[in-house]
Amino acid sequence: MSSRPSRPPSSSESPDASDPSASTSGPPKSDPSPSSRSGRLRQSAFETVLIGGGMVLLLVMLYEMHTPPREDAFLTPPLVGLAGVVLLWPLRHHKATRALLFSGGVLLLLWTLDKVSRVLVPFGAVYLLAYLLNPLVKRLERRYQVPRWLPSLLMTGLVVGLFALFVLILVPNIANQAQALSDRLVGTVQNLRVWLETSAILDALEGAGLVEKKQVIAEVQTLVKEQAGRLPGAIENVLSSLGSVLTVVTLLAFVPVILFYTLKDYPTVQAALVDLFPTAGGRRDYLVEAGSIVGRYFRGQLLISVIATINVSVLLFVFDIPFWLLIGFLAGLLNLIPQIGALITMVVGALVALILGTWTKAVIVIAVLLGESLLEQSVLTPNIIGYQVGLHPLLVLFSLLVFGTLLGLFGLLIAVPVTAIMVTCYQAYQEELTLDLSTYGMS
Repeated sequence: MSSRPSRPPSSSESPDASDPSASTSGPPKSDPSPSSRSGRLRQSAFETVLIGGGMVLLLVMLYEMHTPPREDAFLTPPLVGLAGVVLLWPLRHHKATRALLFSGGVLLLLWTLDKVSRVLVPFGAVYLLAYLLNPLVKRLERRYQVPRWLPSLLMTGLVVGLFALFVLILVPNIANQAQALSDRLVGTVQNLRVWLETSAILDALEGAGLVEKKQVIAEVQTLVKEQAGRLPGAIENVLSSLGSVLTVVTLLAFVPVILFYTLKDYPTVQAALVDLFPTAGGRRDYLVEAGSIVGRYFRGQLLISVIATINVSVLLFVFDIPFWLLIGFLAGLLNLIPQIGALITMVVGALVALILGTWTKAVIVIAVLLGESLLEQSVLTPNIIGYQVGLHPLLVLFSLLVFGTLLGLFGLLIAVPVTAIMVTCYQAYQEELTLDLSTYGMS
């Protein structure tokens, strides 16, 4: 069977070498017209002007945030921020525009929080108190089968009563002892001058030409007088920081109401706050773990601080140590700062007892504080807190130094729980990343 010869392609079927469109696939590409090029240039210039205007408005907003407000000022950071949003909204799909809007929004949020901090502080304190009291309210509700509002009302009344007892009994005594301590320090200045004048150490240093005895005595006397005179002023500043009498009365009237409703509707409030945080792997288990750490830590530390205050105050009162209530209150307050608080209390208490008493009283103060520290480490902390935060001691010290440097005393109080929350969130993120890598066979 013979095969037929293939037919050569006709001239109509053969590609035209002169036609460039025949050798390439797709529609023919035509050069853009001058009108389209000019339109794109105008569009690009318009977008550049808008982004530049947004950057200028961001700088203006930063300037308005930094400078103190004037009475006749028209521009305010929220108004400048609104103008920036209106200006950049047509370009919201661009990455640079989204970055400007995000940074401006974060700065405006922080500025707003700073301005309304006086309003937010009572709400934050009430929520923390409700967070600490919620387990007790829940236990009473389940045990006695009563509506939640009833144990909430009971806890609110208990808190108000304890606060009134503290204000009426302890605060006047602490203020009186602080005033007496200031007067005693001023009275010891002359004794200190006599001791310095008869000190053999200063005579030896002056003989060696290292110091001038009269100048040292004058500087030490001036320093002691200044520090002693600041103590009553510091107490007055703390009291005046609460505001006017009307403000205090308003807070005292509203705080119990806010606490009652927060305790009553705490599950709903907590769920709403949890929904504000991002998820890890579609879940928010890390928030539950972090909340458990913070709750146990603060509840345990507050209870231990109350026990430390009572123990130290009673023992120092029995041994007739001067300013026993001040030292006991300081021991309980600084007990909230792990590791560093007990050391500070010991040093301050020993110095007060040494300056205003004798060597024997200073030794008694140190012995009482050491005994309280051993009691906390061996009995109170394991049985009351009943768990380990899971942080290495070096990490605890590092967090105390960092938070103390950035936020002062408040930073020292929140350093350990905040660090524990950060570690928990990082562990949740690490677990999610491990799961994602195992999905692709990379783990």
